[in-house]
Amino acid sequence: VEDARTILERSGVAGLLVHPDQLPGESTMDDSHKTWRMSAIAEAAALGLELTHGVAAKLVNVYLKAGLVCGGHHDHPRVQALHPPIDSVLLTELYKHDVGGLRAAWAVARTARWSKLSSDQYEATIAAIRQALGPGTPLWRIEEHWRGFQ
Repeated sequence: VEDARTILERSGVAGLLVHPDQLPGESTMDDSHKTWRMSAIAEAAALGLELTHGVAAKLVNVYLKAGLVCGGHHDHPRVQALHPPIDSVLLTELYKHDVGGLRAAWAVARTARWSKLSSDQYEATIAAIRQALGPGTPLWRIEEHWRGFQ
């Protein structure tokens, strides 16, 4: 927990909870997210830890979800563009129910395993989520398929 807090603080992600207006807009969210992941990976390395893009994304996404989506800002346009946490439970359900008709994309992500996703694999998974939900739908809505949600 201490290491995660240090990584989030040093990477600048912790400062994003001040107000949703500090988040990037939808058009720059993916680039900003990649920067956050790369920074988290670098800060983890400085602590002697190794993070993949999948694990760095999960750390960032859970933190921002808890503070902003669950913190009452879920309708804010910038919060709606935040990436959802991705794990094997979600990917299995997306695959099992062929969400968005994208079973092949979910199969690729499941096979790669969320904790081992490279930057390109992670970004492809986010693109598939965006496609499955359709335009204008908050990305956090994909979690309705997460078994832990039910």
